[in-house]
Amino acid sequence: MEKRKCWSYENKLTAIFFFSIGFVFFDRLAINYLIPFMQEDFSLTNTQIGMLSSALAITWALSGPIVGYISDRVKSKVGVLAFMVLLFSFLSLAHGLAATFGILIILRLLMGIAEGPIIPISSSILSVESSPKRRGFNLGFTAGTSYGVFGGFLAPLVIVALANATDWRTAFYLTVIPGIFIAFFIWKVVKNPPKYSDTDITTAIPNEKINIRLILKNRNIWLCVIVSCSFWIFLLPFSIYAPLYLIHVKQLSLSTMSMVMAAFGAGNAIWGFIVPAISDRIGRKPTSLIFGVLTLFVPLTLMYVDNVVVISVLIFVFVSGIGTLTMFTTTIPAETVPIQYAAATIGFILAATEIVGGVLSPLYSGMAGDAWGLTAPLWISAGGGLLAFVFSLFLKESAPVKVRSNKEIESAI
Repeated sequence: MEKRKCWSYENKLTAIFFFSIGFVFFDRLAINYLIPFMQEDFSLTNTQIGMLSSALAITWALSGPIVGYISDRVKSKVGVLAFMVLLFSFLSLAHGLAATFGILIILRLLMGIAEGPIIPISSSILSVESSPKRRGFNLGFTAGTSYGVFGGFLAPLVIVALANATDWRTAFYLTVIPGIFIAFFIWKVVKNPPKYSDTDITTAIPNEKINIRLILKNRNIWLCVIVSCSFWIFLLPFSIYAPLYLIHVKQLSLSTMSMVMAAFGAGNAIWGFIVPAISDRIGRKPTSLIFGVLTLFVPLTLMYVDNVVVISVLIFVFVSGIGTLTMFTTTIPAETVPIQYAAATIGFILAATEIVGGVLSPLYSGMAGDAWGLTAPLWISAGGGLLAFVFSLFLKESAPVKVRSNKEIESAI
């Protein structure tokens, strides 16, 4: 009985999507940790480094909602997902073959097309299959913790170690191997969800036929867009320029830099499922207010603390605020709209997030870095964390446990 419960379909899905989304972030962020190795070969400026991130983000932004919308209507949503995982894995391998900056830009554009739909499709499937009491945890674990484990913790350690042992091109070549295995397990294990579900997945909007315009008028959806954009303004400039800041300003070695960034990733990994799990118990809004403000102090710690151990510990603690990000990109939208619109809505939020936070913030952070030094991108990062907290104040609660409790109180009155 216990064994059957442990290996339930819900748990299998959570595990598979944890690895698939995690590997998306591993591939996306690998270039950030390889830039110190690549910078001399390509003579990259800070602006060009930002352009590499922006190129991926702009096609990610377009691909997410478009392919997410298509996946809601085709026969095999699972087939689309498996194909996209395979595609971005081989595109990651192709980075190792790049000979010019122009080719790198083209590869980043193509990679964004392949990676953009992964989170919307995965989250829409998992939202249907998750029990209401575990929805926040499941979505936070697959999208938040996976980012921390793979993109934040493993990527700097593994990628830098591979590049030190071989070269940066070989590090890219080897990234294709996990992608092949992940695509295989998606195809073999994941089932296509029903087009419509009787699961009580919506709370803020009744489970009835509703058009896209009405969804976009919902306050929570737009707050999710603004807060997610703000968090991305915090996250990407920090992820891209913190390694360079640690090497060129703090004068740390490549290995020490990777350890500090691994502390950032470890915090993402652990808080990425703890914070959403807390939100399942106390609500989305209280959780966002308690933890959200802490992200502001992550870049400030890097700038104003000199001891490497203290920097690592404080960053690990303060990055707990980013644990609320998946609530705004996946959990709250999934609880706000009918399930037949979940993938498209999540894709829309991720698209807006990518355009503002993913396209513009790395580009302007790079320009600011060239003009005023590598502290400028970190100040932009701190501003993003502050904005995310401020707009979280206006969120309307959507957690099933809180909404159900409020309805019970109203009926009693």
